[in-house]
Amino acid sequence: MATVLYSFRPSWFYLLSLLLLLGACRSAPEPDRPPNIRFGHDACDYCRMLIGEPRYAAALRTADGQERRFDDIGCLLHYLHEHPEAADARIWVHDYLQERWLQASQAFFVRSDRLITPMGYGIVAVADTLTADSLAQALGGTLTRFDTLRANPPPEPVQLR
Repeated sequence: MATVLYSFRPSWFYLLSLLLLLGACRSAPEPDRPPNIRFGHDACDYCRMLIGEPRYAAALRTADGQERRFDDIGCLLHYLHEHPEAADARIWVHDYLQERWLQASQAFFVRSDRLITPMGYGIVAVADTLTADSLAQALGGTLTRFDTLRANPPPEPVQLR
């Protein structure tokens, strides 16, 4: 019986080693999915605040695989303005009303002074034009698209000291 157990030990050792090796390998990021954000743990790559609320979050992945995470759509816009090398990045924004990500180029955006966003930019994204129009009317805001926002980043919010 000792011989039988001994003969299985090497195979268990190799199997365990293989499993540990595979577990240590990370899969490559998926280019069609936004980077993972650990809400309450990850910091915004622009303002350095913790990203706490999914509905205001945004993210991007550059062509060379660099990932950036943002707590406010305004932070994303300022980052893009300051980093022209990210012009070809894949960009996502979180839907303000539903628990899902949207490609920024396909989302509809509402700007309003009555929207209280993490950094005070007052910009949120939604999936369809009817919802965006209704939200804009309810908040006395404006409906816009990402290209327009990207070309005209909002002013920096007033910082209280």
